[in-house]
This record gives sequence, C-alpha cells and structure tokens, in this order.
Amino acid sequence: MTAKGVRPASKAEFHKMQAQVVETDGKSKTWITRGGNFAVAVSEVEPGVVLKRDDNPEEYMVITPPAPEGAAMKIEAGGKTIEAQPDSLTIVPPGKSTITAMSKGIFARVFSKASSDIMAKAWNNDVYADGAPELAPPDLWPAPYDGYKLRHYPLAQYAKPNGDRIQPRVFRSTNMLVNLFVHYKTRRDTTQLSPHWHDDFEQMSLTLNGKWVHHMRYNWGADLSTWRPDDHGEMTTPSVIVIPATAVHTSRDVGEGDTSLYDIFCPPRMDFARKKGFVINEAEYPLPEMPAEDKTKTGGTLLAWQKPG
Repeated sequence: MTAKGVRPASKAEFHKMQAQVVETDGKSKTWITRGGNFAVAVSEVEPGVVLKRDDNPEEYMVITPPAPEGAAMKIEAGGKTIEAQPDSLTIVPPGKSTITAMSKGIFARVFSKASSDIMAKAWNNDVYADGAPELAPPDLWPAPYDGYKLRHYPLAQYAKPNGDRIQPRVFRSTNMLVNLFVHYKTRRDTTQLSPHWHDDFEQMSLTLNGKWVHHMRYNWGADLSTWRPDDHGEMTTPSVIVIPATAVHTSRDVGEGDTSLYDIFCPPRMDFARKKGFVINEAEYPLPEMPAEDKTKTGGTLLAWQKPG
C-alpha cells in the first residue's frame, strides 16, 4: 500500500502513444515503461540501427520475439559477439555493450533500477516519485558461477510441440527473472483462470502479439476514497502492463491467431528459483543464502500451472 492506497497499474499500448526515444532519423523508436525496480524498453528498428550502452551497471536482458515481428541482431559485450535471431533471449553482462539490428523488427530490453537513465526516460516515471516503499529491495543475487558474459538462449528448443497450452519458460540473472511463455494458438478456458497476487513485488507483463485482458482487482484499504474499481480493459499489442503488488490479477488472450505473453520480475522470484528444474538456466547462477523459513521476495501463491511438469 502507498499513502494513497494500492499503486495504480501502468498500461502502455505503444502504437497509441509517442515513443520516448527516437533516433537515427526515425529508424529507431523506443517505448519505455518502468516499475519500481525495473524498466522495459521496446524498440522498433530498421536494419543497421545501433543501440549502445557505454557502461551499464548490471546485467540486462534482450527478448526477441519470433519472426516475422522479431528483429535479428548482433550483440557485442565483454569481448564477445553473438548473432541473436528472432525467438531468443540474451543476457548481457555489465559494462559496455552494442546491439546492431540486422533486420527490421521489434525487440525488448529489460533493465534494472540501477540503469537510472533508462528509468528517468519512462513515460510513467512520476508514478514512482515516492520510491515504491511497498516493494522488496532489488538486491543483487550472487554472480554467475563462470563470471559475467553474454548468455544466449534460442527459445524454440524449450517448447514442447504437442505440450500443454500453457508452457512456462523461466530464466533468471543476478537481478531479474522472466517467464517467456510459449506462444498461444488457442484461447484460454474462462473456467480455468488463475487469479492471484504478489505481496511485495510487481509483475510486468509484456505482450507483443494478439489482444489481451489483464483482469485486476485492487485490494481495499481503510480509506474509501483510495479504492479503485476492478479493471477488465482490453489491450492491443505491442503493449505492457505493470501490475502492482497486492493487486489480484489474471490474464486472458482474446485476440486471434498466435498470442504472446512475457512476465518480468525484478528482483528474481525466490519461489520460482527454489523449485529445482523450473528455471531453465539455474545451473549458471547460484542462489542467495537465505533461511528456509524466510518469506522475503516470494509473495503470492504458486499456482498449479506454474509448477514444474
């Protein structure tokens, strides 16, 4: 709770708003939305566009959706270079990095609060003028076993062709965790929704395909004047929503064809990270030392569809 009740959700439909950063004569447009501890920067680029970070303080992630929307790119950092094709995730180490677009398309970068210049450019920066005291602090988890370096994951290999409709694909770094669900081809059964909440962290849901409803119910405080109505508004894509801590929520795709949903958390979710085999790259990053009974940064409830297997 803030002084004015539950913090309102931030909702951005990119093609209905101006980009926060426009570069190279309009060949690169970036929309930036922040939460209390992190920000997502979604960019539409033409071939040859170069996006640089001169000295990023922490790791950041690059999410590239499948073709035809996703851009192919060359990513350079830590003395290494990789070619990131559409439908992939890349974790970029701290320090200097360069992304060069090799094709027209879209991709998203996720930065932690430590990238203060990115946070300041977000269209909703004023929403967090109070510092978001309701959230767990974005403490860094231990460095990777083999040191900081470019880590690249083509995502198709983690999808089951004939698997369940809801297929989580969870990855983490020292400062964030993402759940890049396999794209949906059928709509969600409205008798099988999963309303839940998170006690002390926000969820940012990035959608790049389809049309979505992120159902939300805000918890009431003692002051009637701070109560907010339920929200069942449709959102076109590409778009992002920042779901506040303690708000009851569940998401439903209502469009046609393929739909995409990428959930982002900062710091990493301890409830997910502790489940052996659930985080795909868990062997690369050690867990922080925490007492088993410590509930910090877990929050909410792990639902049946979120569990391994």
